[in-house]
Amino acid sequence: MMLHNENAGGFWDAKTEKASYEKIPDKETPLWDTYSQIIYYWAQGETDSDQAYIVVYNGGVFKRYKNATYGYLSFRAVKPFIKSD
Repeated sequence: MMLHNENAGGFWDAKTEKASYEKIPDKETPLWDTYSQIIYYWAQGETDSDQAYIVVYNGGVFKRYKNATYGYLSFRAVKPFIKSD
């Protein structure tokens, strides 16, 4: 997540299921298309068999039902980070 082309310093607390940031992110490239109506992306993690997390352009993380079909909710395909030596 970014703010003015700088990393917003995000941290996910799995225990509280909350994201926190050094700076509140905004809808900026490269993650977000600023001209698109999309403001939510599905996250990788499931909460249970019926719900999964979504990430909002401003850094919020919330649970949504997997069968949700909002016009402003989409996904991005990402691959796992592999640390190189």
